[in-house]
Amino acid sequence: MVTPFLPQRMIGIGASLDIRMKGEIIMNRIMRYFVCILSVSVFASCASAPIAPIEDRSMQKVHDIDLTKNEIYDMSLEWMARTFFDNKEVIEIKDKDNGKIIGKGITMFKGKIGWFSANIPCRFTLIVEAKDNKYRTTYNNFVGLYGENQTRPEPLEQKEYVDAVKAKLALIDDGLYGYLKNSKSNADW
Repeated sequence: MVTPFLPQRMIGIGASLDIRMKGEIIMNRIMRYFVCILSVSVFASCASAPIAPIEDRSMQKVHDIDLTKNEIYDMSLEWMARTFFDNKEVIEIKDKDNGKIIGKGITMFKGKIGWFSANIPCRFTLIVEAKDNKYRTTYNNFVGLYGENQTRPEPLEQKEYVDAVKAKLALIDDGLYGYLKNSKSNADW
């Protein structure tokens, strides 16, 4: 049926506008459903990551070595100064009488940010306790530094990330042991 007041062309324009508006409504609904499904899948993948038990969020090793308590203490301080960039900020407590050093360090681990993988910095606390002929290292307080400028610290809880950090710390710990072991041979130059 033709409307008496509208020319034939205007009816065609109105019909195409009506179809276009219905198409936009359908596309908006599809986009909303897609965004909802995507959001649910992202949150579900984050929530399903296994959490490491608290006792697994630290690492401790005892090493036997042929050095006195004071040698271990002094060489460990030297190693920390050489290994970490700013030893004034790294070393928090130096207690030579008890053979104890507490410091902070940073390592990196491969983590996911949304759909992408990235190297994420992780702060940690390092404790070196020396006795004659042995020392103990403890690594704990793992904190991932997230965000665009790594300004959003969050405790590391995901087992995958904790394990990755512990693997990096094992290499750091081997570096300290190697440094102490070689210190005797380098002393007689």
